[in-house]
Amino acid sequence: MTPAVLTPEVRLAERLDLARVAPFLLPLGGPSFAERFGDGTIEDFYRWKYFGNPLGEAIVGIATAGEAVVSVVAATPKRILISGTPVVAYELGDFLTDESYRKRGLFSQLIERVCSEVTTRSPLVYVRPNENSYPILANKLGFREVQRIDARRFVIPSHTIARKTGVPVGLLQLTGMDWFVRSRSIPRVSSGVRVVSVTRFENEIDQLWQRASSAFDFALVRDHAYLNWRFAECPTPYTMWRAEKNGQSTGYIVTSAERGAPVAAIVDLFAEAQDDETVRALVSTAMNHLLESGVQLISTWTLQSHARSAAHRILQRAIPMPRKQHLHLVFKNLGSQPLALPETSQNWHFTLGDCDGS
Repeated sequence: MTPAVLTPEVRLAERLDLARVAPFLLPLGGPSFAERFGDGTIEDFYRWKYFGNPLGEAIVGIATAGEAVVSVVAATPKRILISGTPVVAYELGDFLTDESYRKRGLFSQLIERVCSEVTTRSPLVYVRPNENSYPILANKLGFREVQRIDARRFVIPSHTIARKTGVPVGLLQLTGMDWFVRSRSIPRVSSGVRVVSVTRFENEIDQLWQRASSAFDFALVRDHAYLNWRFAECPTPYTMWRAEKNGQSTGYIVTSAERGAPVAAIVDLFAEAQDDETVRALVSTAMNHLLESGVQLISTWTLQSHARSAAHRILQRAIPMPRKQHLHLVFKNLGSQPLALPETSQNWHFTLGDCDGS
């Protein structure tokens, strides 16, 4: 017998709701979602995300039917540098509605309820929506696509061809195809940059941000408090490296790898806009480490346009294959005076790790 569909109540969640919200969101990340909370639980993951952020707690809108959560929308605070001015914006995400309650307007109601609360704290929200939520946000709720993102892949060819043809991997490797692809993609480095593994970020990263940030018209503020929350304190296992020259931090890179599959990602990469030497050293270190550990596919994001930094250029070459369908990055101004985004600037910086779902 199909359970009765009750009239939902739309409201903002409280801390006590976490025990119901977290397991409800379990289907959101697909079969590999368990990778996100490492050795912890899904409740640990969402406690980190909603309540651990140094900028303040997330705003979480929920719809409940009886005792059950049937729909969720969340907004997480982020500090963004826009044309030289730091602004607290909110990233929307965790969009999920129970199948029995879809096509009832719950998603739109929750977006409007959450944005109404955001308005009291910030003039701007943004989101990287999926193909289901994008038409609703763009056509019905006043969000505007400002950037497009390429999801890129680097693939070890012998394993891919072996799966498609049945030819043994070892035989294909003898042709040198894997070596050729690696040599074409992985940057060559000089000895001027030292790359070290780190488990946390220290105050020296703030000095890097202060030096580098003036070159970007749009970038999330990357100080050590944010980076430690986002990567070091997150239940998701990340691997992090820091680059230095002459005793000074010049950049960092963050990767993640799935435990149950030979798949990994370059999640975050930052350096001064024209510091090719640092970026090459970081990308080379990270990619070689992943491939030597058995990874066969490495993914990342790059903006389709509006970016010309060393990080952008070198990632495009190192991770060479963009998917045919681009991803959207949409914004909505909430204040009475619209916040001007530098849409025509070529000095944007946005990475896979700038979305909490990554």
